[in-house]
Amino acid sequence: MDLDKKIFNGAEAALIAAALKKAESLKLIRHVAENNAYLICSYAGTGVITPKWSVKLFSYSKNKKGHSLVCTDVEVLKCFLGDNFNFKPPDLKLLKIDDAGWGFPLCGVMIGVTDETEVHTDVVPVEFFQGDNFTNKKYLDEYSARGVKLILEKFHATTATHRIEICSGFVNRMLRDELRRMGFHVRIIEVKGLLQDELEERFRQYVGAELNTDIYYDPKEIGKNELPKKFREVLEFGKKFFPLKLKTGWRSIGELK
Repeated sequence: MDLDKKIFNGAEAALIAAALKKAESLKLIRHVAENNAYLICSYAGTGVITPKWSVKLFSYSKNKKGHSLVCTDVEVLKCFLGDNFNFKPPDLKLLKIDDAGWGFPLCGVMIGVTDETEVHTDVVPVEFFQGDNFTNKKYLDEYSARGVKLILEKFHATTATHRIEICSGFVNRMLRDELRRMGFHVRIIEVKGLLQDELEERFRQYVGAELNTDIYYDPKEIGKNELPKKFREVLEFGKKFFPLKLKTGWRSIGELK
């Protein structure tokens, strides 16, 4: 079954639902109750896979003209459908990958990789989040290329020596898929600890060097109600003093030119 397509027939939807039910019985995933008339089932991952994994299967509607699926990582679902429910990671050295600056309106986006001892980072320049580069999603190609380079050159990782855990954010998806094509065992997680802390600090230093001011804020340290205000303050500062450093590809920024 091609899980990358957008529409599924009734038999295919039944097979997916049955596979998910079996995964639930093995405590790999848990049912998530939602009030949606078109929702057939909704599940989230447990610690065995990752709590960041989720899937929603929707029933036929006139607009969709078939059943539809929304899944954060289709590779996991493919394992379920292939009757592979063994998610124990291989006994290899672990590398973790995360990003910083994705939601910050100024400067580029940083990628970080750690083996829990060393942390190495690189930056996708802001130019990749502007104009045609952004429209054509060149930032994903650049982010992926820089991530692979860090893994191979800084950690000398191979598929025989290392496995990967990577944050679930959108900017990581192409890198995740590329590492899998290379043969690495890749698991999606929520990154915490050394890498998250070090990455945020290094991104703060990078922004400070780019703008000559300590204006960066960590979204995780600010309440949801305060985030729009903080975003607007930084955006106005950028429009006034550093317009060429703005991620103008973002709709929320581009419309405010």
